[in-house]
Amino acid sequence: MTKKTIAVFALVDVAVLIGKFTVQPVARAQSGCTVANLKGAYGLAINGFFYYQDGTQGVYASAGLANADGNGGISGTDTVNIDGSPTRGRQFNGTYSINNDCTGTVSLKDAQGKAIVNMDLVIANGGKEMALVDYDSDVILNGIAKFQ
Repeated sequence: MTKKTIAVFALVDVAVLIGKFTVQPVARAQSGCTVANLKGAYGLAINGFFYYQDGTQGVYASAGLANADGNGGISGTDTVNIDGSPTRGRQFNGTYSINNDCTGTVSLKDAQGKAIVNMDLVIANGGKEMALVDYDSDVILNGIAKFQ
């Protein structure tokens, strides 16, 4: 091999190496959110565990449709399964609040006014998705909501 060929191969190797270490796009937190960022129908799925008063563990899963009104109100219907006992068509309503940094809270109650969940949330993808986690004691629930 000539010195010229070796130099060309070396330059190609350097170019390939630089290409492997180029700067990747940086994810940035959203800002400027309000309750208006959540408006419309969202597919909702929540699951996890909770503890009964006697200390035994229960299992929780639900999936349904939630409608956010863009003013801090939410309502919907889901199917819930608690410890293997499903209930279909459970209706719920509640409230949500959104902070400027796109975090917030949502509290849901069933049709009889009994609390279902109190969750912290973070809005993603311009209000098209939410990540949720329960903040109640003895409850380990998380979930997602996606704009329909």
